[in-house]
Amino acid sequence: MGRQIIWTVFKKELLDLFRDRKAWLGTFLVPLVIIPFVFFLLGNSYSNVEKEAREYVPLAVHGSSKLIKSLQENQGVKILQPPDPEQALQAGQLRAIITIPESFDEQIQAGKTATLHVAFDSTNSKSVYARDLIERTVEAYSKEIVAKRLKQAGLSEQTIQPIAPDFQNVASEERQSGGMLAGIIPLMLVVSLASGGIASANDLVAGEKERGTLESLLTAPIAANHILTAKLLAVMVMSIMSAGASLISVSLVMSMGPFGGAGDHFSLAFFSPVTLLVLIVVILLMAATFAGLELMLSTIAKSFKEGQTYMSGVIFLAMVPSYMLMPQSPVDIAEHYYALPVFNGVALCKEVFYGKVDPLHALVGIGSSLVYVAITIFFASRLFRREGAGLKN
Repeated sequence: MGRQIIWTVFKKELLDLFRDRKAWLGTFLVPLVIIPFVFFLLGNSYSNVEKEAREYVPLAVHGSSKLIKSLQENQGVKILQPPDPEQALQAGQLRAIITIPESFDEQIQAGKTATLHVAFDSTNSKSVYARDLIERTVEAYSKEIVAKRLKQAGLSEQTIQPIAPDFQNVASEERQSGGMLAGIIPLMLVVSLASGGIASANDLVAGEKERGTLESLLTAPIAANHILTAKLLAVMVMSIMSAGASLISVSLVMSMGPFGGAGDHFSLAFFSPVTLLVLIVVILLMAATFAGLELMLSTIAKSFKEGQTYMSGVIFLAMVPSYMLMPQSPVDIAEHYYALPVFNGVALCKEVFYGKVDPLHALVGIGSSLVYVAITIFFASRLFRREGAGLKN
């Protein structure tokens, strides 16, 4: 009987949410449209800036040297002589100012080290590109000079390079794909799980209190726990749908390689039945945790607007662990993180995308998550029953 009541209320709540355009917009529009659009804009912006930086590199030169001829051989390099080079550099009209001391070439011919002064603007990405271009040109020019000096001394280039390092990447393409996704997917996943159910949770309790429909529901011959369970499942469904949309969206974006070929070696072969199962369990447990927390805050709130204010803390709770663990590889994540709320889900997600889940970490992470889910639902249940005080549970 209890299951049938829960199922009936659950279907009713879910149907009401699906009829709400705001729920659809928050659950699907942001992950499936906004995220790819943002990635596209970022990728397009980086490509345009890099293209412009290569095609036109205006430089100012004080002094003379044979080095300038080598510099002018680079694509897009233009030598300008504005009346005020420093001001032109700050205004973006110049990318760099090269100052060549007197007797620069003579010092080099004498076997000495000559100093080259380069002024650039680190806040301008095009100026930074110009600095890198100058640095590469100087390095190539220096190698030519070194080669001539060695030849004059009767020596070969191997004389000053006794060791030739040979670096080999032991990470497979699947691991590289997983590592690429592990930096961003846990963040998108956790934030989507937290944000996807906020509108639903706020509407299902605080919104109904404001509309006066919650009182009618609580006075019906239905146990408050059954009502809460149905609402919890409805919020979980919206959270998981939002997370699923985010996963699909980011995977498609990464496979298309919006940042200059990032998707050339992209694959999802790092997934295995075990890692996929762990990911599903983690998603379900985090969805339950956030749903319970959001319903608890929605129950405390006296109005829909007040509930929105409380919900902002949930996003903060989701983002902090995600950003803290974002740059870390699973082998560097401290053991205690697998026992902390949200941190454990993020850490296990990173292991999943690296293609190898430590059994002990999975046991601790999933076990602790079950404890946090139970605690969250317990307090949410107590608060919700208080709303229906006097009902027989």
